[in-house]
Amino acid sequence: MSIDSLNQTLYEKSSTVKEYICTQKDLWIEEKTIFEKYEQQIKDKAILDVGCGGGRTAIALSELTSNYTGIDYSMEMVKACQKWHSSLNFLHGDASDMHMFDTESFDFIIFSFNGIDCMSHEKRIKTLKEIYRVLKSDGIFAFSSHNLDDRKIVTAFNKYDMKRPRAIARNFLNIMSYLKVRKYQIHTDTYEVLSDSLAGFGHLTYYIRKQEQVKQLINIGFQNIAILNRQAQFVDINSLDRDSEWLHYVCQKPTSNDRNEDSQQK
Repeated sequence: MSIDSLNQTLYEKSSTVKEYICTQKDLWIEEKTIFEKYEQQIKDKAILDVGCGGGRTAIALSELTSNYTGIDYSMEMVKACQKWHSSLNFLHGDASDMHMFDTESFDFIIFSFNGIDCMSHEKRIKTLKEIYRVLKSDGIFAFSSHNLDDRKIVTAFNKYDMKRPRAIARNFLNIMSYLKVRKYQIHTDTYEVLSDSLAGFGHLTYYIRKQEQVKQLINIGFQNIAILNRQAQFVDINSLDRDSEWLHYVCQKPTSNDRNEDSQQK
């Protein structure tokens, strides 16, 4: 079983959908910072909310524009969004193949809550290329991704949560879930796919160091890359962020003139 099939099955479960609808409601401080800083590129523009989940970011984004579209590969998530946010436009589709959208359709694209980490490396690259395709020239793309330099990565047994009896019992149950997926973990020089606490460690998540993430974005064509830590502070690419479980990235698609100049220089 691959990370792609394992995780998509998880997000189709009614229990997962219910959790997202009931508990995932507020914007993160990093998202608020991004929306404020890039307001000119977001307000009244065409917005695509990739991996919209239970609609956590939908309300905030729809308050900034009347041209909002949410997309998710979980049909159950889409149905929930259509029910609870009936005035907004939600579509069922896979971010790695967004054939329903024309090239350069959106001014701002967001892939929140580390959604891009729920897929294999190969699918991740396809997704980034698709996002680049449907993003307008000079458009902005923002997303979050797990940080491989985090000092507290937990993959099976949460030693940081062992003071309460209930936590101890939960940890032993987590080990059972971990044993089912550990053989699907991947370790490379540039990224890792590890068991994650979601679904009691029966879930796989992609981790990457920010220097490697920036390389991925540059290789696809993005530029002007900014990085935020968990305190919503903009950080340097070369700093070591040991206390950020994940990082937010904001990047831009160059204009056609910039792309032409770059190709001529090469």
